[in-house]
Amino acid sequence: MYPAITTTHAIPPRVPRGRLLQESTAVHCCHCATHLGEASDRKKREELQASHQCSAKSLAKKPAASVPYN
Repeated sequence: MYPAITTTHAIPPRVPRGRLLQESTAVHCCHCATHLGEASDRKKREELQASHQCSAKSLAKKPAASVPYN
């Protein structure tokens, strides 16, 4: 006799116990991928990202072109 299949979903792997991995200290621009510096806390990271000015970031803030109506 074969055992019955009780689920069709995959069984998730077990996560090893331990400390959480620390967040990387390197800060990069999400628009142009330029290295902005090192930050150890969230406030410093946000300051670095806010002070960075690049053309890709300014284009992302502009409104998108509308789709033409036919």
